[in-house]
Amino acid sequence: MKHWKKVIKLIAVTACVAILSGCGEKQEAKVTPTPTESVTLAPTEAPEAVETVVPTATATPTATVAPTATVAPTATVAPTATLAPTATVAPTATVAPTATPAPTAEPTKIPVAEGGVLNGLNAFEITSQMVVGWNLGNTLDSIGYGVNFDSAPVKFVTSWGNIEPTKELFEAVKAGGFNTVRIPTTWYQHVKYDDSLGKYVINDKWLAYVKKTVDYAYDLDMFIILNVHHEDTWVNVPAFTDKAYETASKMLHDIWETVAETFKDYDQHLIFEGMNEPRERGSSTEWSGGTAAAREYINKLNAVFVETVRSNGSPANAERLLMIPDYAASSDISAIKAVKIPENSGNIALSVHAYYPYYFAMSTDKQANHSFPGKSGYGEDYKSSITYLFNELKKISDSKKVPIIIGEFGASDFNNDEDRARWASHFLTCAKKAGIPCVFWDNGATYNGTGEAYGLIYRQTCTWFDSAIPMLNAVMEVYGQESVLPKYVAYEKPAFNWDTAGIKSDWVQIFRSGDGQEIDDWGNIRLDDWKDYLNEKYDIVVFFDSEKEPYMVLQGGWYKVYSENGKTGEYEIRFTHEDTLETMEVENVELSDMSGYYVSASGKKMKVYGVYAVPVK
Repeated sequence: MKHWKKVIKLIAVTACVAILSGCGEKQEAKVTPTPTESVTLAPTEAPEAVETVVPTATATPTATVAPTATVAPTATVAPTATLAPTATVAPTATVAPTATPAPTAEPTKIPVAEGGVLNGLNAFEITSQMVVGWNLGNTLDSIGYGVNFDSAPVKFVTSWGNIEPTKELFEAVKAGGFNTVRIPTTWYQHVKYDDSLGKYVINDKWLAYVKKTVDYAYDLDMFIILNVHHEDTWVNVPAFTDKAYETASKMLHDIWETVAETFKDYDQHLIFEGMNEPRERGSSTEWSGGTAAAREYINKLNAVFVETVRSNGSPANAERLLMIPDYAASSDISAIKAVKIPENSGNIALSVHAYYPYYFAMSTDKQANHSFPGKSGYGEDYKSSITYLFNELKKISDSKKVPIIIGEFGASDFNNDEDRARWASHFLTCAKKAGIPCVFWDNGATYNGTGEAYGLIYRQTCTWFDSAIPMLNAVMEVYGQESVLPKYVAYEKPAFNWDTAGIKSDWVQIFRSGDGQEIDDWGNIRLDDWKDYLNEKYDIVVFFDSEKEPYMVLQGGWYKVYSENGKTGEYEIRFTHEDTLETMEVENVELSDMSGYYVSASGKKMKVYGVYAVPVK
């Protein structure tokens, strides 16, 4: 979903006019994909703000963004961030904030022994140990294109430009000073309804992949937040109707029933987050805090989530910390206040997102100001605005007697490294004082001229982008965290080497070119002696070098065979007999009628080194 600058500007300016003229509460603004034409109003002059004065707040829209290419320091293209709405309700600039009430009880900081089990803690005791966090953004939450329920997980997690997560990546994140990771995970492409069971079931391969990723962090004694993310087919629907609720509540129950069972023995390091930014997609109130009816709809789904996990029956799930969002996970104060804590729900935290202040963190229009300290073009004082936000969040936490976790936050890279460092220091100093752990969004993208460059760590080499290091140093200073942040090192792809290709003695050579045979963007190479190997006894392995994966072609028509599993090495891809049969079934033809077999490029120049028939063990 792209940003719609006109709507952002309209809502932000209108909000400012209302605030500055004493019109009361401001509603959060976030972009809708189908904006309507309106007249943009000019704001009145904002008064000078000081730290002790409640700031004039501007709307802080963000968009859930489909990935667009953004250039990282190497040739690797990084997709954009899944961004979250952030807005607060602010009084007029002439009213001083009320004192933040003291918490009813100061949470006890319980040390966690290295490799020890964590249990028996209440919600505040858990969040008090979640120092600062990092999001594995645009990875398990990526929506795959040209894939299906049975496609290999790697096809999904790499579809937005990032590489597969590795154990080494999580080790680098922990060494960098983070003790919490959030693993955004999209499920709908991996779920189907089973008539015989009367429930939605999750693909076993996907569930195992999610578990493997969680284990990378869990084995390091890190806190992990696992959620459901880009669920635009059943959570984020155009209208919250009774029919929509019937589907959403069923899917939410069935997914979390399976996930809770899968992780039933994991201790309190593992946290479940019921939904990500649930909202009426494309509606006029999608990013403005929602209607009263929409907020109540989310409350009902939150209750389904909590009841499903608690009814699992395991002692760990009975005390697991569960995060529930307000409408769109907005930081709109009225929306957060509308969240109802389900009865007898146990350990609960509120889930809030805050890319804040918007005109510092994201905006690229003429009202933006990417200097900190500073003010937006509408007069919003950034430092005062952040202070006010956390004062209000603290009041809500105290009132509802549950902690708040900011599951996504960040400031886009505008070539303003030192300003971002000062922003992060103030933002997290306020968060620490309020007892609110915050989790950075990281989509792998650095400066690209947009408001969607949130890259922190370069995943290819597990080194940190130079532009992020001043900000991260400031963060770790706030928390007194030891931190190792090796500077960015570009990934250098090793040259293809036959000696390390891994060819076994029982592999059958169909084609080989010592230095590789080059073919054009859509070129191909005809293969000989293939008919004995397109059966259930063999896989076909191709060694190639190209930006895009090859496909195989069966002649008798021109029938393309794609690999469901994708690359199995830097230069290697494997095609199974099932891949071939799927093409034959779709095309309604017989393999025996085929007269030729080719390896083909798929839109990019390619060098083909070899094709082998590999016995299936």
